[in-house]
Amino acid sequence: MKQANVKVPILDIHLSSYLSLQGIEPELTKQGTRVVFEFPSIPVVTKLTRAYNENPSVKILDFVHHLRKLRSQMLNAR
Repeated sequence: MKQANVKVPILDIHLSSYLSLQGIEPELTKQGTRVVFEFPSIPVVTKLTRAYNENPSVKILDFVHHLRKLRSQMLNAR
């Protein structure tokens, strides 16, 4: 039996920005004093996480835009 709505918690804002840049938006949840980025547990997230760890080339302005957007959302969630 599969669990419905399983989420992958990620604390790294840079990895979260990369996933957001690739079109997978996180759900922000507060755990204590931290804000956690939760992504759906799908194979694409695992594949993109591996790609991120291999240091891919990305358009820097697009990446910074997503980074600033997530940072703003994170600070608003606190």
